[in-house]
Amino acid sequence: MTAPHATGKQIAKGAAWLMGFKLLDKSIGLISTLVLVRLLTPSDFGLVAMAMAVVALLELMGAFGFDSALIQRQDTARSHFDTAWTFNVIFGAAIAVFLVVMAVPAANFYREPRLELMLPALAIGALVGGFENIGTVAFRKELNFRMEFTFLLAKRCVVFVVVLVLAFTLRSFWALIFATIVGKFMNVLISYALHPYRPRFSLAARGDLFNFSKWLFISNLIQFLNSRSTDFILGRTVGSHGLGVYKLAAEIAAMPSTELIAPLNRAVYPAYAQLARAREKLLARFLEVYGLISFIAFPVAVGLFCLSDLVVDLLLGSQWTDAVPIMQILGLCGLVGALQGNMYVVMSAMGKPKANTLLGAVLLVLTLPALVFFSVQFGALGAAYVQLISAVVGFCGIVWVFTAVTGAAKVRLFAVMWRPMASSCLMYLTLWGAQFVVGMHGAALMSTVQLLLLVFLGVVVYAITILLFWTISGRPRSTESILLELIRSKVSRMLPIS
Repeated sequence: MTAPHATGKQIAKGAAWLMGFKLLDKSIGLISTLVLVRLLTPSDFGLVAMAMAVVALLELMGAFGFDSALIQRQDTARSHFDTAWTFNVIFGAAIAVFLVVMAVPAANFYREPRLELMLPALAIGALVGGFENIGTVAFRKELNFRMEFTFLLAKRCVVFVVVLVLAFTLRSFWALIFATIVGKFMNVLISYALHPYRPRFSLAARGDLFNFSKWLFISNLIQFLNSRSTDFILGRTVGSHGLGVYKLAAEIAAMPSTELIAPLNRAVYPAYAQLARAREKLLARFLEVYGLISFIAFPVAVGLFCLSDLVVDLLLGSQWTDAVPIMQILGLCGLVGALQGNMYVVMSAMGKPKANTLLGAVLLVLTLPALVFFSVQFGALGAAYVQLISAVVGFCGIVWVFTAVTGAAKVRLFAVMWRPMASSCLMYLTLWGAQFVVGMHGAALMSTVQLLLLVFLGVVVYAITILLFWTISGRPRSTESILLELIRSKVSRMLPIS
């Protein structure tokens, strides 16, 4: 299976499809969350987070990133796909066995006896999930992002319907557990319905896959410890309620920035892999993408930081008030993560996952002790501050490694970042002042109206200031110019021809 050559238009189209999916996905997820927070308690969310942390820990057995290996390698044969699928089946079965074995020890660790039944139930989903059709990886490899969109959206819609039906029926954490299991079954069925590939059991290409994937496995292990260690520590120190508040705050904080950028990274990875040996072209493509990431990530993260109290009050209710400061801090973490994620993608596409892995390992050694100490002393809020500091240190590290590996100048990164950053700072000052005025004179306004007005004000201020900075900079070829061209094109099509 050989991938076609990626053009800029194909990359843009792919990014549009996957970002469109992510917007729909997060809209569906937001609706689901808004319903669930009214039906379930923070303790329910925390209990499920404990169970899923154990599942994620065991899933590390299969975290070799075989899909990335299949995309990165330009001359894959059927044996590579069959081998990847066979390993997925083996790992799925092994995870299921370990979930049953670890049920009692995990319940004792968390001091939550309900986990003794939850983990064996989740084992069913792990076993079934291993059989998902590996052929769907070809959607990305072949730049068929329309089918990728259809595949991802179909899976999301099934889980959405199932979880809402079960939540209204059961009104307990079991709704989320059963929805996860049903979702695994449906994902397998959808994968075979949408792609004609029929995998066979084979280990013929294990050497080729593991040669690339061994570093991805170590990188995924380190990433897990960086991201999931908080679940284990908070689950032990503050219990299910505190963990539930933290997890929901993290989920909402990730929606505007990191979750909007993730599909863009997913779309450009195949194109980066094709340009891996043409470094200047690769860097040029990266800077185009990085400008778009900065353009999106800065304002949405800063806007959420300003408006998080209104968001929580309006959408979640009073029982989630403790999530406000955590959401603000983790929203900034999401911004930093969005800015560094595409650099990891470039280095992985260049076949250099080792650099990513070593950087993550150093960061983990520095972060884990601090996470344990501050979460014990200050609970979920302390853990959030540690995550923010870790994200900033990690960003400095990845910039240093990225520029060393690719030869890119740091000033080129700053050149595409500074206008969105400066415009977002001005937007923050405007929203801060507007909230102060509304607080003094706008008490009669409903929360919904306040939020909508402030969002509108933020968008206007950001748009005006970034265009002003772009003009002062000499109107370079950038995200701003591309968007203006797109707007002019749309307007010209709408105007009548004289």
